[in-house]
Amino acid sequence: MLKLSKIINVVLPLFVLFETGALASKVSQIPLDSAPPVPLAPVYRIHPGYTNPSKCVDVKGAIFEDGTPVQVYDCNASVAQIWYLKRGSTKVRVAVAPNFCLDAGNPPFRDGRKVKIWECVDVAAQQWYYTDDDRIAINGHGFCLDLTDGKLSNENPIQIWTCTNNNANQVWSATL
Repeated sequence: MLKLSKIINVVLPLFVLFETGALASKVSQIPLDSAPPVPLAPVYRIHPGYTNPSKCVDVKGAIFEDGTPVQVYDCNASVAQIWYLKRGSTKVRVAVAPNFCLDAGNPPFRDGRKVKIWECVDVAAQQWYYTDDDRIAINGHGFCLDLTDGKLSNENPIQIWTCTNNNANQVWSATL
């Protein structure tokens, strides 16, 4: 789960207060209790196909913890729909919680496996490749992010499926 201390350290400037409540000084840097900063890709909303800008890839319930399902949902102002993504080899990271990545589960991969978010680690299930033809594939494994049954209904889980040419369920567009 995203730790409140990490949010505070990143988002809010911190000040040191004496017991009396008097301001002592601004604390300019407080180290995070995590790995060194990760260079991040541009921020996008990810949409199924080219003609569905009103639907977004969404972290269910905006719950940023290991195992939370990823689904399609109406685009809205939720931070659960904003991702770090770049062309080529990439980790697909939750923008508001960049220590969480899109995850396809442990190998062996198989058709129909639902994707989720998980703390980012160096495993095959989090190594994606955003292709020039707009597919998001598990790097080197032949499986693509796939819109389950081609359904755009809210809460439809997103899965992986063997990559195939001309499969509209495997096309993903990214917008700012």
